[in-house]
Amino acid sequence: MFKKQALIWLSVILLVCLVFTFAACAKTYTVTYDKGDIAATGTAPETKSYKQGDTVTVADNTFAEESGKYVFDGWVADGSETVYQAGDTFVMPDKNVNLTAKWAKAYNGNKLVTVADVLAAISDEDTSAIEYKHYVAGTVKSIDNATFGQMTLQDETGEIMVYGTQSADGKLRYDAMTDKPVKGDYVVLFIQDIQNFQGKTKEIHSAWIVYFEQAEQPPVNPDDYPRANISEARAKSVGDKVSVEGVVARITYATGMKPNGFFLIDGTDSIYVYDSQVAPQVAIGDKVRVAAVRDNWILQDEQSYAQQLGYTGCIQLTEAQLVEKIASAQAVDYSWVRESTVKKIMDTPLSENITTTVFKVNALIKKSVGSGFINYYFDDIDGVTGSYAYTQCNGGDYAWLDEFDGKICTVYLSVINAKSTATGGVWRFVPIQVSYDNYQFHEKDAPQFALDYYVTAQFKSVYQSDPSLKVVTAVNSELLGITDDIVITYSSDNTQSVQFQTSQGVTVMHTLKPGTANITVKATYKTYSAQTTVVVKVEEKSDYSTVTVAQAIDADVDTEVTVRGIVGPSLVNQKSGFYLIDETGAIAVRLTSSDQLKELSLGDEIVLKATRAIVKPGEKYFGQSCLDNAEVLQNEYGDHEYSTASFIMGKTVDDLFKTDVLQDHGAEVYIVNAKIEIETGQYSEKVKLVGDNYELELYCSGAKQYAFLQPYDGQTVTVEVALCNWNGKTFYKGCVLSVTGADGVKVFNRLNFAD
Repeated sequence: MFKKQALIWLSVILLVCLVFTFAACAKTYTVTYDKGDIAATGTAPETKSYKQGDTVTVADNTFAEESGKYVFDGWVADGSETVYQAGDTFVMPDKNVNLTAKWAKAYNGNKLVTVADVLAAISDEDTSAIEYKHYVAGTVKSIDNATFGQMTLQDETGEIMVYGTQSADGKLRYDAMTDKPVKGDYVVLFIQDIQNFQGKTKEIHSAWIVYFEQAEQPPVNPDDYPRANISEARAKSVGDKVSVEGVVARITYATGMKPNGFFLIDGTDSIYVYDSQVAPQVAIGDKVRVAAVRDNWILQDEQSYAQQLGYTGCIQLTEAQLVEKIASAQAVDYSWVRESTVKKIMDTPLSENITTTVFKVNALIKKSVGSGFINYYFDDIDGVTGSYAYTQCNGGDYAWLDEFDGKICTVYLSVINAKSTATGGVWRFVPIQVSYDNYQFHEKDAPQFALDYYVTAQFKSVYQSDPSLKVVTAVNSELLGITDDIVITYSSDNTQSVQFQTSQGVTVMHTLKPGTANITVKATYKTYSAQTTVVVKVEEKSDYSTVTVAQAIDADVDTEVTVRGIVGPSLVNQKSGFYLIDETGAIAVRLTSSDQLKELSLGDEIVLKATRAIVKPGEKYFGQSCLDNAEVLQNEYGDHEYSTASFIMGKTVDDLFKTDVLQDHGAEVYIVNAKIEIETGQYSEKVKLVGDNYELELYCSGAKQYAFLQPYDGQTVTVEVALCNWNGKTFYKGCVLSVTGADGVKVFNRLNFAD
């Protein structure tokens, strides 16, 4: 029995030993990782040992192909076609396994597609975003919005717009990236989604920038782009090449907040660099060197008007190359900047080109919100004299000014261009730097302030008729804290030619016999005073041969007429315009310059020379009758009440709405009863005359131009209204000359008049 049990135990022991012997004899194999036959960076995943039959979990890739044109596409074992991704498993065979990285024009298993592939993938019917996580490579044709990284991408198969781009991990928006592609660079994008926006625009909606190569710019030849400081660059001729160095002081933006240029300043002057591809590469405070071409820019539609005004265009640099970015966060040198006033800038003739230089001024900043747009105005300390900031983004590029709204600030201000029209020119601004320094007006400056801003501009240098001019005798300013009056007095050294008469507190200047008078004007405020002298010449009144308004209306188109009449109410949307009226008729007049209109008042009797014209005639409409390019030859003043003898009565709003647009009704004024209706929407404003069945819309750019009608909104009133068609439409709109309410008070359209 004992022997039997011993034999059994011996067998068990031998079996166990045999098992351990076999186990001890099982071979160990290795799994290694190889980057393959390609230039790549990174350390290979760790080599590990496994026994036959073990489960192997494939490691993550740690390599990166250096050129960026190829990406990791999985691991392939020698002699096998199976592709393993990180985390995949396999059973360890009885041999060593070498996993070689698979490299291809593919990313994480997704194809590298062409632009044509992307376009083909977007359904013409499907307007929703399409998940399409592939990759596309190409050349950046343009950066269209540097905030969101909107770009146009092109390759040999076509081009496509990329709505927005981010960093390779999707965490940084384009504008937050330190290194990012610009125009001309080769880029590889990981497509997040594509879309057919509103069934119209086929685009990559979102993409990540996984790789880009900077395009090689041709080196700047110093002989082609000689170095100059900015003052010297401004003095160059149009077309000259130049290389300048300076600090970026302000970036400008185009529609959609796309950077399109920047102001560059050194210790000598400033200049504007207009280039939508260089602008996204710089930031305020960057010290840079650019090579560019000296240029003068004028909007094409305004060139003929600019030439008449002697304006040569915005001084700027174009076709720019960013030669080098020297430093960041640099202080801007404003030591060279001239101190001035907004008024002096506005009074500078357009022929004296002051564009893109910088002035230091005190200015009242005013934010003005319209229908679908915002403007920012820079007015002088009188709160009136000034202009607006040039914006292509409906004011969005100047939102940083909101904190200064309603404050008199220290402003480093530049003129970017002059708006040039048939009615004249006006400088438009770009604020470079603004600070609020708790501006305080000094009492001692009050007398000179009154003379500069309210007194001298009252007088013309030459008079042929007695203007009966009511002169300013007291000035105050709530804005400046001048609550007591600045008293103004006048005296003439030749009372035979010019006299001042005061009655019931009103002082009136009269011109009498021909001659010259020196007018001494004194301003007094408390213990402070200032005075100035204005020279006034009185001439004999000219005897012009004139025609009536009706004869001017009947004159052949393009003929010159000299006509006498009374200055009637204002035109709307025609800044230098008014209606000229006599007993025989009424016709719209556009002066050659809005400056002439500043010297006219409603009710003046004038003689003017003009061209009989039809504005925008067409086959489907008559156009607008007017006297165009008018020049006032003589102002005989008089404060006359214009005649309504030629005005047409007995018509209704419905009749006016149905007026035949093929016939000339633009030189007619009607007296009708109508309900005033003002509609103000988010993006548009309309002012209408409402009849029984139809509505006649008034021609205007916004309800503010008809502010005098606001108190009558919703009321039925009597209006004097002319039909007009300035824009060449297949229907007439209206222009209201006056309104008479239930109280019998007649209110005139004085929109374009300074009074």
